[in-house]
Order: sequence, then structure tokens, then C-alpha cells
Amino acid sequence: MKWTAILLAALACTGAQAAELPKSVRDHADVERYIRACESDWAAVNVNNDVKPLVACLADDYQGVSSKGKVVDKAYHLTPSGPGDVVSDTVDYVHLRYASPDVIIAQGGETAVTKSGKRHSLIWTDIWMLRQGKWQIVTSQDSPLPDR
Repeated sequence: MKWTAILLAALACTGAQAAELPKSVRDHADVERYIRACESDWAAVNVNNDVKPLVACLADDYQGVSSKGKVVDKAYHLTPSGPGDVVSDTVDYVHLRYASPDVIIAQGGETAVTKSGKRHSLIWTDIWMLRQGKWQIVTSQDSPLPDR
């Protein structure tokens, strides 16, 4: 647990994030741009292994279910896994729906390509909440699609 706190603190101090924070937490266009950028940043982690953008995008109490059915938390996603064999990971689409003024459901899909050329696709749902002036993912679920 102590290691997790140190890792989170170190990553938070780096502060270099690709997704710009929305100018207004209530301006739909700004918020939607931010969410789409965070979703793309998350997919990019599979290629560049740079977890820093996830510090702002994931809530501290985040919990989700991976595409392998494992329940994971924020610390899991902020632990760099080292170089993998994914050479590209692209968000294919993101649909956003306001469930309330403070909750957005993001449903999307993405496609990853490995060094061997194999394509892996998944669909996912992320629940975003506005808390203390910040939009963050509080939970997510990934589902793999048959390989193409």
C-alpha cells in the first residue's frame, strides 16, 4: 500500500498530460473534447507505456473490470507494464450520454494491432463523474471482441 501511495504521488507531480482540462466543467463541448482526449490517451498507454495522463482521468477510488475479467483499481493502471507488443491502439468511436448533470456514460470501441499484425478489438463503457470540479472515470468495463 505504501508503494502505491508513493507511485501515485510521483506520477501526480509530473503533471504532463495530453488531455487539456476543460475550461468549464459545465460546457458540453469542452467536457466532451476532454473526455474524448482522455479516452485516446488511455488507448495510447498500450503503445507508449506512458501512464501519466491517467492520473487526472481516473478517480482515486476508480474500480473497473478489464477485458480479461479482472477487477482492477487506479494503482493497477498507473503501474507501467513495460514495453509490450502493441504497435498501435486506436479509439474507433466514443458515444457520450449525459445520465445527469454530473454523470456521463462513455461507450466506445478500440482496435489494437500487435507487432505480428494481429488485430484485437474491444468495446468498453466508462462512467465519468464530476466531483470537486473535475471530470474523472469512476468505473469501467472492457469486453473483448473476436479477433480479426
